[in-house]
Amino acid sequence: QIFYDVKDSSKLTGFEYEIVKAIADYLQRDLEFIQNDYEMLIPGLQRGQYDVVINGMQRNSWVNKAQKAHIALSEPYFITTLTATVRTSSRFLRFSDCAYCKIGILKATEHSSKAVKLLPGAQAVVYDDEAKAYDDLKHGRIDCVLLEYPESFYYSLIDQSVRLLEDKIAQCPYCAVIRDNDPELLKQINEAIQVLKDRGTLQAIYERWGLWNAETAAYFKTAHASFDKATALKSYTGSLQSGENDDHFYLHALSLFAQAALITLGISFTAMLLALLLGFGIAMMRTYAATPLQKLAAVYIEIVRGIPLLVQLFIIFYGLPNLAPYLPKSFEPFVILNPIIAAIIGLAINYSAYAAEIFRSGFLSIPVGQMEAARALGMTHNQALRYVVFPQTIRTVLPPITNDFIMLMQDSSLVSMITIIELTRTYQLLAASRFDYLWLGILVGIFYLLLGLPFTRLSRFFEKKLTRRVQRY
Repeated sequence: QIFYDVKDSSKLTGFEYEIVKAIADYLQRDLEFIQNDYEMLIPGLQRGQYDVVINGMQRNSWVNKAQKAHIALSEPYFITTLTATVRTSSRFLRFSDCAYCKIGILKATEHSSKAVKLLPGAQAVVYDDEAKAYDDLKHGRIDCVLLEYPESFYYSLIDQSVRLLEDKIAQCPYCAVIRDNDPELLKQINEAIQVLKDRGTLQAIYERWGLWNAETAAYFKTAHASFDKATALKSYTGSLQSGENDDHFYLHALSLFAQAALITLGISFTAMLLALLLGFGIAMMRTYAATPLQKLAAVYIEIVRGIPLLVQLFIIFYGLPNLAPYLPKSFEPFVILNPIIAAIIGLAINYSAYAAEIFRSGFLSIPVGQMEAARALGMTHNQALRYVVFPQTIRTVLPPITNDFIMLMQDSSLVSMITIIELTRTYQLLAASRFDYLWLGILVGIFYLLLGLPFTRLSRFFEKKLTRRVQRY
């Protein structure tokens, strides 16, 4: 419930955004928002990436897992309900009518998953974000979407092709999540929530966003009557539906894409440089070193190539910090890594295995007779490699290395899973807030094309130049 502002895409908005700001103001703390995928919010909290998680965190879902996850839960700041959305043309009146249907839910939402399992013959279809679920509902790929009321209400307002079902399937109290080793912060947040409740600040926020309900009123022990007719929500959805500020939005999107492209390029270029250096050394071991070292290099290549890149990134970013309690304090910087550093290391390690095989194939493509002739002319083994084998190898491996770099740049989109807002993640966030996957997708595709094209041209230039030099001699 925190998203980009339609009127100014450089800013965030949403009812939970306002709640976080209110809590930070009360506690007199500086505020920094760090984006992460929903299912990675708790691992990010555990590794110290941020101090608090507030993003529709279901207290009922986490209360039994809090001790094992080493987290503490605040008192609820909002009570909502699980609500189903169907197409306006649908015959369904209640959630029970959705038996034997395909029902869209978000990943890592236990309450939705349990509700679908209790429905005879229903099939859960899991999505990364709600925008994709509602898009599939609208186009008939699924029959129902099951989410909390804030998301369901929001999408039913901006798209008349979907409607809410009236029944409330389950209560969902929202809470803040903190690490269990920070009881003082938990105490402060609970105090802030209580004060904001007593002052009427929370109620005013919910009213502005059309979310003040009987469940929250009962929990706050106050009247259910609302005096604000969802002015903030109507302003947001009105701008979205009317296309107001479209020119400004797309111009600012270009600016955000350009900034994200620099991050993507910086990570990709640095990772590829390290991958080439590491890959070259491994290829040398695999081809020319003693037999034990050759076998060690072969094992490294098989292990790295056999494990998906995303798993490697998770191990480096979320897994290594688990070793910190067992290591001296001075080793902490080597296991609790900055997201950018973790991304570069993960990409470099993964692509070094592929680079090693490319270099090795380049070495082996040079006829053995050339090495023998060089040795016969009095060159040492190292001199023969430097002046005979390596120059020809570079010409051979340049095209596949360039192709690897383009692939690495595209695979860098996976680093968004470790809280980095690069080009693809920027596209996802903007598209989800604007419901425009087509034109923004074309725009981000052009950015990727422009990033990769110069390197492709440069590779062809050097390839032709090296080929002419070889032919001359």
